[in-house]
Amino acid sequence: MRGVANLANRLTIAEQNQELRSQLSPENQAYWDELVAALKQHPRFADDGKLQRFLREQLPQVLVAQSNGQTTAQFYGMDAQAAAVKLGSARQRPTWWSWDLLVPVLIFVLGVILPAAILPAVPLQGLLIAVQFGLFVIAMALGIWVSQHLGAQGQVLSWLVIIVALVVAMRVAAQTVPAAGLLYLTRGGGSVALIAFAVIVTGLTWWHHQRHADSWFPAILGSLWITTLLALLARFPLTSGLMVTSAGNLLIAIGTVLADASILMIGWHIWQIRQGKK
Repeated sequence: MRGVANLANRLTIAEQNQELRSQLSPENQAYWDELVAALKQHPRFADDGKLQRFLREQLPQVLVAQSNGQTTAQFYGMDAQAAAVKLGSARQRPTWWSWDLLVPVLIFVLGVILPAAILPAVPLQGLLIAVQFGLFVIAMALGIWVSQHLGAQGQVLSWLVIIVALVVAMRVAAQTVPAAGLLYLTRGGGSVALIAFAVIVTGLTWWHHQRHADSWFPAILGSLWITTLLALLARFPLTSGLMVTSAGNLLIAIGTVLADASILMIGWHIWQIRQGKK
């Protein structure tokens, strides 16, 4: 990880590409050079800077395939000329657009919306949720921008500032936004809705993890089911009385801490897996 960071700090993108290319086997280098030559003929890569950035995204994947005993030709599944046509014609999404973006949205739901719905007597405030979600979107947009324009250390510091500012802004909003758009989740209907949401997210996590072993989704499962369990305890007749006492409040506090800790611990493990792949 540190070697990759040093490489990015001391070399231009084109020089990084040359450094990474040198790690390819002679056979893979020959295929790669033919692929690059063909890509240069495509209108999409008329700008050399755009081509170099695209190659910088491709080379780490090619090297991972090589480390797994796969040739570059096998990785692309066709000859270099055909691969260049396919890559040049493929509709490219922005680098920040992926399934990963859904995970922070789910964390927002788990950290802001569901905790407010634990006690059935406490309504969800539609206006407050809308304001807080707007603040969240602004913070995400700023985070994506700094991820595109700053180095590794700058990204970490910037994300830290953004997160702290977001937490403060949400707290201020909670104290100043008037109560409007109140929504009560009844004991029965709320229980069904919470269970359905947890099952759907769990199914989505399983589906995505089958396709991407380093998916972020598993990081939210612990928090999801802990919060859902607390909400169900507040709705079941046998335990609902307990949840409005000081002991119930303590249980909710402990559950919230465990839920947040599960996101951090599992997320850290997934982040290490991703860094290992890089």
